Amino acid sequence: MDNSVYQSAVPTPAPDIQPPTNSSPLDKLKSFAPKTPPKLLYIFGGVAVILLTLALAGSILSRNRQSSPTLTNSTSETIKTDGFITYLNAPHFYKLSLPPKWSVVETTPDQSGALVIQTDAQAVMTISSFPAPTGTLDEYLDSLTDGRTSTKTNSVRVGAYDGYERFESWTKTTLQPVITYIQIQDKIYVFSLLPSNGKNAISSESLLRDYRSALSTFELTSTTGLGQEWKPYDTSRVDGLDYPPIHFTHPQSWAVKESVDKGNLTISIYRNNYEISIAQAAVGGAVCLFKDSPSFQGSSGDLRTKEYTEFNTTVGGIMRRYFNKNEGEKSTFYFCQQQDTSSYFETPTQLGGIVYYVPAKYDSAIIKEMDDIVITFEPITASASATTQ
Repeated sequence: MDNSVYQSAVPTPAPDIQPPTNSSPLDKLKSFAPKTPPKLLYIFGGVAVILLTLALAGSILSRNRQSSPTLTNSTSETIKTDGFITYLNAPHFYKLSLPPKWSVVETTPDQSGALVIQTDAQAVMTISSFPAPTGTLDEYLDSLTDGRTSTKTNSVRVGAYDGYERFESWTKTTLQPVITYIQIQDKIYVFSLLPSNGKNAISSESLLRDYRSALSTFELTSTTGLGQEWKPYDTSRVDGLDYPPIHFTHPQSWAVKESVDKGNLTISIYRNNYEISIAQAAVGGAVCLFKDSPSFQGSSGDLRTKEYTEFNTTVGGIMRRYFNKNEGEKSTFYFCQQQDTSSYFETPTQLGGIVYYVPAKYDSAIIKEMDDIVITFEPITASASATTQ
């Protein structure tokens, strides 16, 4: 896997949410889940590009402090995976094998890649992943501060990766789950074994053996060959907007979300820490002045020092993508589109404001894949029938 695929992004601390009485184990688990703050509002030439807030729902991400754990060596028990069934999570590039009586009962299409698995005992297993908020896994564990403590910590191997298995105590929920943490480059993976059906702790040794055996099969998959089959998507038509709905295609490893707020439409096409955001809103426009642009009098943005990538869409539109700026862990690219009646480029485009929201150390191959998605953008005319999503 390319080193730049997983990059740091700083989530907000988990809110102090008290779970309701008689809540399920999954409800208790979700009480530790953070909410992602709204993304920055980017403004260029008076054009506001509103980015979609992506919730990291269902993840175990929290900033808790470890209370002087006892560190022991990993267990030496025999790992057996005979008859295990392989599960592939294509959007988040990992796979592992599960005992034959375990079953996936819930997945979420968000950036945490949250997965819930029902075991054959009184417990559920969850898997989530998120950008590391600190430099190392040890620093992350030292930063945990929501009242969660570890009574025992084992150094373990999860597939080919070193990590920690912690027997934790959650004071807010009375649960005592077993949680394993690993960090791969700048991304943390969390594997939780959560008691259910009225149980507060994991007491079954056979369940622990199966859990550890499943983790021993974990491995990252190469992005090569994933998402080769593209699927179509038609955005919604919002009354009162001058922008048309958009038809496009995207690899199946990318997810799509829409959000309508106060008559404005935001479309997010994303995978892990890479996002294409399209904002359709009633805002003014400006001419983009590149180094080859003729002189212009009026509302404009001076981009004559910017390098750009130009490409044609499938319906003949000419787009220019340029690097906007780096803001800490994130970078942005903006788009201008050539006017139909002149050589000038303008923003927002005829389909709305388009921005790439990517890691500071982005992977140029993924940027090219994002360009390939944008190339398929085309307006849906009023007479065309909308495709059911």
